[in-house]
Amino acid sequence: MEKTRKTKSIGDILSALTIAVLFLVILLLVVFTARSYQHGADSQYENDAQRIVCAYVATAVKDHNGDEVTPTEFDGYPGVSIEDGDTGFTHKIYLADGTLMEEYSKADAPIDPETANKIGETSLFEISYISEDLLEIKTDRGASYVNVRR
Repeated sequence: MEKTRKTKSIGDILSALTIAVLFLVILLLVVFTARSYQHGADSQYENDAQRIVCAYVATAVKDHNGDEVTPTEFDGYPGVSIEDGDTGFTHKIYLADGTLMEEYSKADAPIDPETANKIGETSLFEISYISEDLLEIKTDRGASYVNVRR
């Protein structure tokens, strides 16, 4: 009788160990899956944020309705000036300290990066005409081309 008791006791221990190992395996799978998902989501967010910068500028240029689009520098910051018809105001988009900024102000007013709206992060912002009506917009995630109506 004592022999069966020891066998039952060892069987109980083995069952408990098996359940504990299965629990740990499942827990590790959940943690691994969550971390993998988080990494994928972070990568997608970064990619979207970088692409938004270039797309936003291209959309602003496309939406200019025939007004003058001029690549320029604002106080040493590379940018683009989009005149707003006869109002005397200008949509100014420029790169300041790794952040693409925008302002809507009088054409002759100086820029103010402290109060400007942030569009997104980029280390590169180059904008230039590559032909009479074709504007090239470069950021650190690539280039966009916009046919400018005049």
